[in-house]
Amino acid sequence: MATMSEKDLKADAKNFCESLANVFMMKRRDPQTQHLLQKSKSLIEALLQEKRSKTERPSIPPKPARAGGGSMGQLWVKLDEMKRENDELKKKLHGKMHDEKTMQSKTQGPGEVIITELHKSKTENETLRSQLEKSMTSIKELEKVNLTLQDEFKRTKVAHDVAQKSLEKVKQEQKTLESSLDTVKTENDKLKMRCTNSVKPMKRADNRFVENINEKCRPSNIALLYNNLESQQWVDAKEGLEDAGYEDEEMITKFLCDILMVTYSICTELLTDIDNGIAGLLKDPSKLLDSSFLDCTKDSLCLPDELLHSIKDVLRQNYEDIDPEPIVTKCKEKVRCANEWDQFEGVLGHKSINRYMEQCACVTWQMVVQQSPMWLSTSDTYFDEELHKLWWSCDKSSAKMIKFFVWPALYDCRNGNLLVKGCVNTSME
Repeated sequence: MATMSEKDLKADAKNFCESLANVFMMKRRDPQTQHLLQKSKSLIEALLQEKRSKTERPSIPPKPARAGGGSMGQLWVKLDEMKRENDELKKKLHGKMHDEKTMQSKTQGPGEVIITELHKSKTENETLRSQLEKSMTSIKELEKVNLTLQDEFKRTKVAHDVAQKSLEKVKQEQKTLESSLDTVKTENDKLKMRCTNSVKPMKRADNRFVENINEKCRPSNIALLYNNLESQQWVDAKEGLEDAGYEDEEMITKFLCDILMVTYSICTELLTDIDNGIAGLLKDPSKLLDSSFLDCTKDSLCLPDELLHSIKDVLRQNYEDIDPEPIVTKCKEKVRCANEWDQFEGVLGHKSINRYMEQCACVTWQMVVQQSPMWLSTSDTYFDEELHKLWWSCDKSSAKMIKFFVWPALYDCRNGNLLVKGCVNTSME
């Protein structure tokens, strides 16, 4: 009987120690773990206290067993054996903890099963908790995105409403403008009718004073050629004179302007000679045999207007066939005769100067063969902003009197409409 009870006690102690080892593997914050630890701690302290009290007491020889007291002696003996075994198990416990963590016992007690399940549950709980935290973080981020999208939607909606109102306002303004345009068109038509009924049409014998757009040689095209002459050949000629060593800009510009005016006068005289010559030939065709005929026709009677206009039509149609070289030669002769341009005699054969003279001849010839000859003017003495443009070196605030023309003004006829402003150099007095 004593051996059975001793074996039971040993088995209980062994199971308790194994359970205690498993408990050490768990976290101590678990209530069941704490309870088992406290229980083992109290038991171990009680056994240690009892062992200390035994060692401190003097050894007393065991009393002979009394009748009826044998069972208590055996219990004390078993208790001492259990204490010794418990101490040995404590020493072995620390060495076997690592092996018992990796190996599972074939036979597990109910406490071990509960602890294992509790460990699994805690691991799953921690995993679920981390997932829950991630989900909560994602939910917060999505809530922020949702709030941002809601704000954007509100702003977009407000902007859409404003744009819708602006569109409606623009549509209303468009309707108002359309109605106003219709009203203005109606009033314009009425005014046209009134003007047509009140003004009597002018009677004209022919259409020769109206510009014919079918002709290339017409005032508007000539005005374009005149502008190109200033911006191209005139600039090249000016640079050629500067390269040749002429530094006085005033003298250069006056010289080039005079060349243009001389060419214009030569073309005008040429047309007059044609008029007088034809009139003289029609009067006496035999005069054509006389080589000095043209010199004698200065005072001849002019052609009738209708015949002269017909001749000019032919001249305008053939304006591209005219040879500018005789006109250039005549211009050079006149320049040489003028004493004030003696210093430029050496550059009259320069390419840029010659090209400038040829272009002047072609443009001015087209001017004089118009039905009403176009007019180049350098006769103004006072600066007028509507008729003149200032040379770059002149001050507009002090522009009053015209010193000289850098570029003549072009009119569609004498005292007619201005086509190209003249460029002038001015002074205070």
